[in-house]
Amino acid sequence: MIKDEFLEIVNEIKENDKEFQITPRELLNYFCCEKRTSGNVWFINRFLDENQLETEPNYVNGWIDGTIILKHKKKATTKNGIDPIQRIKLLPSSNNEPISITREAKLKEAITLMMLNNYSQLPVMNGVRNVIGYVSWDTIGCALSNGINSEDVKEYIKTDITILNYDTPILEAISVVIDKEFVLVSKNDKTITGIVTIADISNQFLLVTEPFLLLEQIENHIRQLLDKKFLIEELKTFCKNNEKDIEFIDDLSFGDYIFILSNPQNWDKLNLKIERSYFIKHLDKIRAIRNDVMHFDPEGITSEQRNDLYKMAKFLMELKKYN
Repeated sequence: MIKDEFLEIVNEIKENDKEFQITPRELLNYFCCEKRTSGNVWFINRFLDENQLETEPNYVNGWIDGTIILKHKKKATTKNGIDPIQRIKLLPSSNNEPISITREAKLKEAITLMMLNNYSQLPVMNGVRNVIGYVSWDTIGCALSNGINSEDVKEYIKTDITILNYDTPILEAISVVIDKEFVLVSKNDKTITGIVTIADISNQFLLVTEPFLLLEQIENHIRQLLDKKFLIEELKTFCKNNEKDIEFIDDLSFGDYIFILSNPQNWDKLNLKIERSYFIKHLDKIRAIRNDVMHFDPEGITSEQRNDLYKMAKFLMELKKYN
């Protein structure tokens, strides 16, 4: 028999992930037991296992009136707890306060700032939260072509300016940026934190996709090196742990490539005039980079990893010329 008081504690642990400090004696009493006999321990352990609970340290060991912690068994969690959605705040340009100009400024000031910074537009602002609009080469050109010849910025302002929240998903932001050519980014307190242009979106796209393209190029080169060098039955024997039904070179994993090429007899079949150990060592580095890439880290890979991918892709391309 299990006391209702204990069942309430169990429910609290399950629902709120709480921990309770008790003693082995108190735990035994909750089950109407007095001693840690084999039968009592079996009964208590079965209940704890069924409810995914544990004590730390184990209630069976140590002093019966010592302190133990009753808690839920450790749950598996993500390693880094990152946001599964890439948001616009991840872009460097979303975190650089934009160069702006006031409504009272002169046109030559705006032109000078745009030329010095190679900008196509400038936000017109009075303070970090008050956005009036923007001036750009387009608004200036349009105004001049319609007979406006003022020296004041205010005559060239367009108020149709788009502001996206700091947490806007990048995928949602892309279509807006393409349509508007640029957007301002603000935090919840309306503070403007940056300006994102089509060029920024393009750079982010390249940052994310470039490693995939390089890895695909590297894998395709390796497949060509292995093409028609082995029987299908040989590949199945080499790669017993591969869960796929291997019928083509393309069915092999990157780890399979390394495993196959690490064997001197298999290596000789490729008839390559390069040092196997060096090649395998660098290929294993590419495997590790590939694992990082497949985790879709929004910050991308390191410059060193990118260089390793470029060097291997170039090396395999040169190797292909002579084989």
